[in-house]
Amino acid sequence: MEKSVVFRDFEERDIEFVYKCKNDEDLNRLIVGPFHKFSYEEAVNWVHGCMGEHENYKFWAACTNDKDKKIIGWISLSNIDKVYQSACLHGIVIGDRDYRDGYAWIEMSLFMIEYAFEQLNLNRVYGMSLVEHKMSSSMNKLLFMQKEGVLRQAVYKDGQFHDLDYVAILKDEYFSHKKAGDYKLLSIIRSLKQLHKQTK
Repeated sequence: MEKSVVFRDFEERDIEFVYKCKNDEDLNRLIVGPFHKFSYEEAVNWVHGCMGEHENYKFWAACTNDKDKKIIGWISLSNIDKVYQSACLHGIVIGDRDYRDGYAWIEMSLFMIEYAFEQLNLNRVYGMSLVEHKMSSSMNKLLFMQKEGVLRQAVYKDGQFHDLDYVAILKDEYFSHKKAGDYKLLSIIRSLKQLHKQTK
């Protein structure tokens, strides 16, 4: 099955797309971080800050799987700690509505945890999401990330406090599921369909 998205470093041509995404209130509604209107200059600086290699974080532009490699969103790892061998799945943003069918989300999530465990050789990957973010909750289950707790009223946005789900997966758990074929795209799609049936 051909992948719907591929990944590359950020480029100057991505600035306009990022500027629009950063100012889209609906897109930012379920993102953990606070929302504020971005100036174009802020978008320029943000993209420049995402470019290249950094010691404790890494950003990728998620792009169309064709010769144009047009940006559709981005992913990132943060708090990369080489001593404790851990990192945070910092975020998945899909700004192009044509790619919000779930497939790109799966591919982006798989890419990040594979990079964390197989390229960075980390031992633990963790993440946080708003409790009410149903897609994140489903994806955590599909990636076999275990819920370790709830951070109560940890985020303030839209005039109120929100709880965060705190999840994590360890290296041996990841490789065990990979060996079993649980991270194959078709396997995850089948599991996602089954999960939707259970929640109806």
